[in-house]
Amino acid sequence: MTRNTSIGNRVKPLRNVAALNQLIERVKRRQFGLPGMAVFYGPPGLGKSFACIFAKVQHDAIHISVQKLWTKKTLLTEILRELSIAPEKTLSDMQKQVNYGLATSDRPLIIDEADYAVDRGMIEIIRDMFDGSGVPVILIGMEKFPQKIQRHELVDGRVLSWVGAEPANLRDVRLLAENYADGLDIDDTMLTHIMNSRNGNARNISKDIAYVVEVCRTEGVTAITHKTWGNRPLFHTTAPAPRRGIG
Repeated sequence: MTRNTSIGNRVKPLRNVAALNQLIERVKRRQFGLPGMAVFYGPPGLGKSFACIFAKVQHDAIHISVQKLWTKKTLLTEILRELSIAPEKTLSDMQKQVNYGLATSDRPLIIDEADYAVDRGMIEIIRDMFDGSGVPVILIGMEKFPQKIQRHELVDGRVLSWVGAEPANLRDVRLLAENYADGLDIDDTMLTHIMNSRNGNARNISKDIAYVVEVCRTEGVTAITHKTWGNRPLFHTTAPAPRRGIG
């Protein structure tokens, strides 16, 4: 919790951080009788998980990141651990504990990597968590995640809002440069070049900025523009081809 809080306080207010925060606020303030689940979705690299970390701190949320081999028991156990509740032996009793714990704590539940929750048959028990507690339940998934949810009518009907994560804009790239370009002045022409080269993928933009900083420090440069950078390549985001004569 301490580590997540520290990271959350350092997360920059990128557009997707703000979008997830607004989504949670919308669900928390919904009128009586409206459904309280929501979906935040998009391709990898847009900063959805960092947005989750910020939201965890901002809303004192329960934040669970599902992994591929998790079972229903694993999911329930992890949520109970976040609630500081010792799990009972049976799944049905654990479900009751989760529902009661969420209801009494009144903390939003954020399920990251929720594609795995659907693939592993957990999505209906997550719906039961909302039905049994009434707290906002936010599902974070990939670009095609909404289509997965729509195959589950009872879950789909409880979704109040769907929000898609967006590629980074120039303001976002400036904020990322504040994190990764300490001591180097990167002007907007260079930041725009990086942004366009990576199609707004925040993760790859961050790697590019860090790479430019490394190159500039090696060369003793304290300021860089697109003109002075020239046609040099940015950080390679694809795996290198096999080398001849080795292996």
